[in-house]
Amino acid sequence: MSLEALLKDSKMPLILGHQNADPDAVCSMIAFARLYNRLNPDGTPQLAANDISRLSNQVLQVFETEMTISSAPEPGHDLVVLLDTNSRFQLGETLQHIPENPSKTIVIDHHERNPEIDLIADHQILHDDKSSTCEIMAKIYSDLGVQIDASTANLLLTGMIFDTRRFFYAGFETFSTAMKLIEVGADYEKCVRSLLIKPDRSERIARLKAATRIKVHLIDDWIVATSKINAFEASACRGLIELGADVAIVAGNPSKDVVRFSSRSTREFFQKTGISLGSDVMEPIGQLIEGEGGGHANAAGANGKKNLEKAIVHSVELIRRAVETKTTSDGSSK
Repeated sequence: MSLEALLKDSKMPLILGHQNADPDAVCSMIAFARLYNRLNPDGTPQLAANDISRLSNQVLQVFETEMTISSAPEPGHDLVVLLDTNSRFQLGETLQHIPENPSKTIVIDHHERNPEIDLIADHQILHDDKSSTCEIMAKIYSDLGVQIDASTANLLLTGMIFDTRRFFYAGFETFSTAMKLIEVGADYEKCVRSLLIKPDRSERIARLKAATRIKVHLIDDWIVATSKINAFEASACRGLIELGADVAIVAGNPSKDVVRFSSRSTREFFQKTGISLGSDVMEPIGQLIEGEGGGHANAAGANGKKNLEKAIVHSVELIRRAVETKTTSDGSSK
């Protein structure tokens, strides 16, 4: 069944984003709900995420969206749509049980493919070559012949700006999509402003703590930094990259039976080594911590329950082996 047929047949779709939903997740969720209502005006979509990030809350305030995102959706949905994640585990503890029927589940995502995706959804729109899920949503609108209004264009452009780091990670198609969104009314300056937020005191403290607890691993020509904090792991990773690391891995144990990993690398590291943090590092780390991991080549994470210290050591070893394999391969091919 086509996406259009699925949406026209549904009376109450449940649209889900990953835990701590970022602007790409939140904006693509709202854009999808609006697309659904354009195709099925009598339907009632629900939007849900375990929680949404502070920055996403600011984006919603700036654009004054009419839709709310709940952490506790009402029962009665007849279709489940996962946006910006292809992992049940990434939905968070309160929502991960919801995708039960693959024939009534759609996944729309741009992360590296989850090996278990076929057990979650029969209907998959996966493009790991796209910069963001919002970029995929713009294409879906186009493919279905649905015009994007200015309000939705603002949301889609904001999600793209966020996930590409203001188009640092972007190619021709991404820029082309952005231009089309601006042509239909997206306000680029407003979109950028919606993403400007000063880290609050606790986030800045977390970054500083991560820096003071850093361990530096020299692997060939690369600097790999690891650290431990119990909040803002992704922000701490970005901070360590800004300090000079080629790869940053930050782990946290914020509560009993909760272990989180976040990782970032420079573009140069991936281009020269071919090592993907998502598939080469965080997927196996997810298994080690008894959870799931994945993401992109330059940005990935994992969530689980145990083995934090062991997993930190193993993450560095995975990178070391991959770099050595790459060096040996290059040397033998000369």
